[in-house]
Amino acid sequence: MMSVCTSDSELQMANSSSLHATLQASPISGLSQHCAICGDRATGKHYGAASCDGCKGFFRRSVRKNHLYTCRFSRNCIVDKDKRNQCRYCRLRKCFKAGMKKEAVQNERDRISSRRPSYEEASSGNGLSVVSLLNAEMLSRQVGAALEIGSPEGDYDLSNKQIANISDVCDSMKQQLLILVEWAKYIPAFTDLPLDDQT
Repeated sequence: MMSVCTSDSELQMANSSSLHATLQASPISGLSQHCAICGDRATGKHYGAASCDGCKGFFRRSVRKNHLYTCRFSRNCIVDKDKRNQCRYCRLRKCFKAGMKKEAVQNERDRISSRRPSYEEASSGNGLSVVSLLNAEMLSRQVGAALEIGSPEGDYDLSNKQIANISDVCDSMKQQLLILVEWAKYIPAFTDLPLDDQT
């Protein structure tokens, strides 16, 4: 048998010819319980047709990657749950016949990308950009290093192990808190807070 490439115009003609017939199929709450493409259980209306997740994903991938499939037989293959993966040409044609729209896939992509803020938007709104947080971290480490250098216990001798008492723990917590406050001072949003909230 001869294999023939499917074209956009052929698929669009197949789409428009039986769109109304497919959408009139036995509605249950406005939606058929079976996939209009392969007859498997439909999970919802995807890209304009009641379909299962398998056919939904197949259609999305086919449109996004702009695949052109060929049929090895007579362009009249059986597309059901068991044989839906055997002929991509006939499956895609049946997707269009069922009412799936290429534009719906592109619109979905546009909606998803518009929900994600760009790096510039994420960094401008409240002053808590990744760059400002990294700068604050770097500067606070420099302050912490300066505090350690200035401390009389520059070298720690671990040979004389002692159990820390409450005073040691408090001193350690005080040191950590000072480093944390120094880190916070380099975050623009922190310095905008009232002084009572900063302390």
